Amino acid sequence: METVFYTFCAYLPIHLLAYLPFLDILRFGKRWMALTVAGNLGIHLLGVAWVIALERPDLVPLVGFAMVPISLALYFLNIRLRPGKLLFTYVLLVNYQTIATGIAAFLAVRLLHTSARSWEGGLLCLLLFGLAWKPMYRLFRYAAEQVYRIDAPRLWRVIWLLPAVMSATVIVLTGGAQDQLAQSWQFLVSRAGLLLCVVLVYWVLVSSLEGIRRQTILQEQLNFEAHLLELQAEEQKKHSRLMLEHEEQLRRQRHDLRHQLAAIQQLADTHPARLKEYVASLLEAIPAAPRTYCGNPAVNAVVSYYAGRLEEEDAEVQIRLSLPERVEGVTDGELCILFGNLLENAMEACGRMGPGPRFVRLDGEIRSGVLTITMDNSFDGQAVREHGRYRSSKRSEPGVGLTSIQAVARKHGGDARFETEGTVFRSSLYLRTDI
Repeated sequence: METVFYTFCAYLPIHLLAYLPFLDILRFGKRWMALTVAGNLGIHLLGVAWVIALERPDLVPLVGFAMVPISLALYFLNIRLRPGKLLFTYVLLVNYQTIATGIAAFLAVRLLHTSARSWEGGLLCLLLFGLAWKPMYRLFRYAAEQVYRIDAPRLWRVIWLLPAVMSATVIVLTGGAQDQLAQSWQFLVSRAGLLLCVVLVYWVLVSSLEGIRRQTILQEQLNFEAHLLELQAEEQKKHSRLMLEHEEQLRRQRHDLRHQLAAIQQLADTHPARLKEYVASLLEAIPAAPRTYCGNPAVNAVVSYYAGRLEEEDAEVQIRLSLPERVEGVTDGELCILFGNLLENAMEACGRMGPGPRFVRLDGEIRSGVLTITMDNSFDGQAVREHGRYRSSKRSEPGVGLTSIQAVARKHGGDARFETEGTVFRSSLYLRTDI
């Protein structure tokens, strides 16, 4: 019975410590986790009780080894994390248990003159776990956070081998918790040396992984900045094309104006009665002056262009913008990426529709240092969503326009959201202008 008690004391703290750092990413919840831990420990205790009943205490370590694949399977089942990462933390726990049970065995045999798997040995295990609980939990929690945050599949598939080989070497050289070996100083020094090596190796490894993670984040930021520059260059090309189109239109209008003035002069000399009718027709043909939607010239130019195109396609356009001439913290190029992509997508969506009402409703304002933009537009109701992103109608992969909008918003501490409701496509985003 005392061997069963010792097994309970030696393994219960490890089971608890294995799951506590991952309570926020449990796959089936805390209740299921508690049931699996209790069931795992219960099977282990039953196995130990069975070999003791057979009068084969030498098989107790084999029962522990046989429980390893069961414990690992339940560990992988309960926690939503890659197997390589979980294996890394599991080996850390095995190392810690090897150290704690080894020191408890040394104290039980050397000082208390009792068996390593006695009642006293079990209580010593609980005592050692209790004394080291807080610092070891902090170490495991820190290691778990780094493991959870760093995504390096190839590394996690092999890195667990380093602590596993260390632990296996110490166990082979010092044996199990056998009374004759456990009372030697060599046994204690080996287990204590394992503790030191484990702490150092994990600390250096986790610190190195943190450095790798920061470098990865920095590289992603650099890639994002480069992508954003490409988007701004593309938007600038669009604006240049708009200016060329307007210049060409003005050139044609100047050319037509010369002919119109010549016709007016001719009618004034020969047919004065028809002159009034001709001038009236010219007045009706004069295009309306560009509308002013907001104080920012770049945004106003982009919005005016797409609003005109939408109205040419008989779409109902409602635009309400409240933007100053200069938006602090956000470049005009970034603003043009936001409004240009939103309206371009809306124009393309309306163009793909069959008979029926077409509309675009765009609102944007700045309040308390936050720019908020919302837009609803009609579309044909056919939207394909893959991996959280809407697929472009112009190509087979996810659309770049919506991704660009989201990238600009996130750069400035905000985010963007896109969703559909029937034949209405809803876009909403916010970003901070005071950072």
